[in-house]
Amino acid sequence: MNTASTKAVRAFNTWKKRSFEYGDADCCQFAAHVLTEITGRDYIARFEYRNEDDAAALIKEHGSLCALVTHALGVKPGDNHIDGDPVVVRLKMIGDAMGIRLGEHAVCLTMNGLTRIPKSHIIEGWSICHQ
Repeated sequence: MNTASTKAVRAFNTWKKRSFEYGDADCCQFAAHVLTEITGRDYIARFEYRNEDDAAALIKEHGSLCALVTHALGVKPGDNHIDGDPVVVRLKMIGDAMGIRLGEHAVCLTMNGLTRIPKSHIIEGWSICHQ
């Protein structure tokens, strides 16, 4: 396992497992937590909403989840993402969700808990961990 993978797995292990709840334990909150653990930079404050309606309004305000993430991170998306970097996946059953790249997968928090999703579902990624 490379250094980026090790950092990502360590960050995953610091996530306090709890029921899925928008604004507390959802895909964006999980990804922001992992980024904070890896980089020392607090991205969680940039994803403030209290419930599903607030989250939907925030996404609508920016035009898409990808645009919201780009705005919040202050970094343009690209193809150079590595383990630990934030990504957005698109799935037929749930739509777009934010996660963290790990090897050939994205790890996302869904209503069913942490889920590994094949990287073929990644529609956007941001290079944060090797800046």
